[in-house]
Amino acid sequence: MDTASNYTETLEKTVRDLLERQDDLIRTAFTDQLTGLGNRGGFARSLEEIWEQELPVTMAFIDIDNLKHCNDVFGHDEGNRYILQVSLYLKLYMKVDEAAFRIGGDEFAILSTIATEDDLAERLEHCRTVLLKNNDSEMPHSFSYGVSHADPALGEVSNRMTLDADHRMYDYKLRHAMHLDRRNIAQVHTDDFEISDRVFDAFSMLNEGRYCFIENLDKHRTLWSQGALRDLGLPSEHVDNCHDYWKTRVHPDDLEAYINDIDQIYNGSKHRRVMQYRMRNAAGDYVLCRARGFRIDGDGNTPSLYVGELVNHSLAETVDAATGLGTQRMLINAIDACRRDRCETGLIAVRVCGTAKFNELYGAEAVDNMLAEYAGRMLSITRGRSRVFRSRNAQFVVLSNDLDHEAFEQLTHHLKEAVFAPVRIANDTITPVCLVVPAFYERLINQATAVLGELDRRLRTAGGLAPNDSLPIPEIERKSAVAERIDTLTGLYRPSEFMRRANAFLKTRHGGAWCIATVDMGHMRLFNEWHGQAEGDRVLADVGTVLKDIENAEMGVAGYWGQDDFCILIPFEHDTVHQIYNRVRAAVAKHDDGVGFWPSMGVCPIDPNEEITIDAQAKAMFTNRRAKNDFKDRIAVFRPEEYKREVAFHRTLTEFQYALSNDRITYYLQPQVDMETGEIIGAEALTRWIDKDGSLIPPASFIPALEESGFVVTLDKYIWQGVASWLRERIDRGLCVVPVSLNVSRVDILACDVAEHMEALAAQYNLPPELMRIEITETAYTGESEAVDKLTADLHTRGFSTYMDDFGTGQSTLAMLKNVNVDVIKLDRTFVPTDRDQGRSAQIVSSMLEMAQSLHLPVVVEGVETNEQANILCHMGARYAQGFLYYCPMPANDFEALLDGGKNN
Repeated sequence: MDTASNYTETLEKTVRDLLERQDDLIRTAFTDQLTGLGNRGGFARSLEEIWEQELPVTMAFIDIDNLKHCNDVFGHDEGNRYILQVSLYLKLYMKVDEAAFRIGGDEFAILSTIATEDDLAERLEHCRTVLLKNNDSEMPHSFSYGVSHADPALGEVSNRMTLDADHRMYDYKLRHAMHLDRRNIAQVHTDDFEISDRVFDAFSMLNEGRYCFIENLDKHRTLWSQGALRDLGLPSEHVDNCHDYWKTRVHPDDLEAYINDIDQIYNGSKHRRVMQYRMRNAAGDYVLCRARGFRIDGDGNTPSLYVGELVNHSLAETVDAATGLGTQRMLINAIDACRRDRCETGLIAVRVCGTAKFNELYGAEAVDNMLAEYAGRMLSITRGRSRVFRSRNAQFVVLSNDLDHEAFEQLTHHLKEAVFAPVRIANDTITPVCLVVPAFYERLINQATAVLGELDRRLRTAGGLAPNDSLPIPEIERKSAVAERIDTLTGLYRPSEFMRRANAFLKTRHGGAWCIATVDMGHMRLFNEWHGQAEGDRVLADVGTVLKDIENAEMGVAGYWGQDDFCILIPFEHDTVHQIYNRVRAAVAKHDDGVGFWPSMGVCPIDPNEEITIDAQAKAMFTNRRAKNDFKDRIAVFRPEEYKREVAFHRTLTEFQYALSNDRITYYLQPQVDMETGEIIGAEALTRWIDKDGSLIPPASFIPALEESGFVVTLDKYIWQGVASWLRERIDRGLCVVPVSLNVSRVDILACDVAEHMEALAAQYNLPPELMRIEITETAYTGESEAVDKLTADLHTRGFSTYMDDFGTGQSTLAMLKNVNVDVIKLDRTFVPTDRDQGRSAQIVSSMLEMAQSLHLPVVVEGVETNEQANILCHMGARYAQGFLYYCPMPANDFEALLDGGKNN
């Protein structure tokens, strides 16, 4: 009986402990240990919660470029540093209420209920640009991304949103990713398959539900397209021993036939293979697939390859047998492709009414022939300009993404003429009622299901012919250019093509000074709001024409970076640069000559004997930031020292994140003593960053960057929690403790509720508030007096005492002491009397001490280093001090030994 009772008590205690730690356990379960971001489970959980609340959501997939190569060539430590650097930059460009997750080795995701697709994409592009220009590693650090949006309230589904983001990410990677061969770094596995990764990826994206594969039969290694990873759940694009792996995926009833068939390919007795079987997809369901491939024999110097395609019939496009048109599935894929490409899209729904009655009178075959006649008419009208689909029964949809609004209206008119004409069925000529409803989207926002639902709604409400030739939907954004090398709006080269042509151009020029210049339009988004997107596009086109004319005159090379950013290679000559800028400015002024819309130009001189890389453009863009803020001279020339500071700034943030993740951020404790008795009456927690070699990095070299970026809040909270944990541990061990002062920065006060956080921390570790003393700098008191007054009052209400740190360093006066609500004054070390200047310093200190004593405010004097200073201060009435004369800052272990070995308390 006692044993059962003990078991029950133990079980109940375990359950209570688990309930008390529930939040911590959940947080741990859904947190990635390396980056501190959410993990894949956290992503799925958050997405599910958003869908349950029916909140519109924008998401992004981010894929680190070439991480596998980094791990293979430079080691996993460098790979982890790469991952941490990307995660840090993503955090920097995220807004409050957005969440980031690491959902795979090299993949991240962001969920936002406050951002639009454009906003999130713009921030990610900026983030990537800064990451590229601030990279100091042996290989380029960059990422590819794709952004998508969905609204659950419209019936849109999360898996389609994630699929859109995934497609856009790989499309971006094909067009923009930093490829290893650009810096003479060999691609891994290329020789195994005799095809470059880029070309293979391009083929892989041609069709939905069709997966390219190449198997090296000598090494038993298979290369799969990215779609197979996403849809079929493959562990990697490179699968070793694919034959054995596939046995675990094929349906048991089809396994024997599969093995017999594929073995003939492996042993060379069969060279062509076409086979149909069922296999498990990423969700664990069996889907019907058709594999077809061809064996290419090697000759000793080249490997034997098995090359082919796997078609997933649950996703792949199909054709309607009666009309030869694409089916509903093909239509959905086409609409989603237009949505991903953000292009102008015209949709015309055509419904032939009365087909049920025709089936009774003429039979199904005759009706199919009639529908085929309609299909032929629509193809004759639209051929070469649009695509036609049979969406369901007697309903067709014509899709066009190649026509402007005026041309689309003309197409609608001709289509109506075609379908309203009489048609033959069996031996009769009839004129069925047909409904024709067009809709023109300057940019598709919703998923295909919602778009088709809107078409159905219009057909239902039409009740006959649609009264208007088209129903334009308000423009959100003009279609983005789809040309691989040349932007169709501006006629200028895209980034990769610009780099190639700029380097080729310089090889034909001998001598002279050259520069890369970037042109940035002023407040282009506001211009679009005022004048409309179409007018904004005309501005960009006019600027493109100006820069193209410069190129045509063989003065340089011009490129377009997207948004409102241009880049040009031109002679580095004062008159030439200003002449080009004036021509650009004049092109903009034709549309609006407001000062706020003046373009700016950043100029970066280059060495004509060195290859032009993305680094030169990044430096010019960095310089452009200075030009945008100078209305006197909108042209700025690169300053190496400014850029060096910027690089150091971002490097500090990256290394701080890495140090934080590797427990190299800690705190030292410097005792505070009673000068009369020598007793330790408290300590101050001071941040210490331990370098990789064990040395200490001076706080002055990293605190300013953390304060400027806001990451000082992360640092301070980390230190506060460390001290609270240490105090709790000492108390639990029955050892003596003294109050510890915790530094609070101005950024902490503005960015978070310090009082609430301190109270929560004290409650979490069951600490009395008097053990945690809050130090606030005097500059915060003078600079943010209202916020500090509120904070000190709130802290006092919760039982905490407050210190004014570094008193005397700001713009304060002695009279200010009467108005501040603090418990202790800490006199800055700069006022401690020295051998060379005892008279004046002594008078200042004496005045401060007298004022503080009259207000009954204790004073701790910082920076006491000699006995002579201590004697002078004691003579003036000072009692408490902190400085090297007594103790230097020391690790917590050394401070513990000091407390435990003396009679201080």
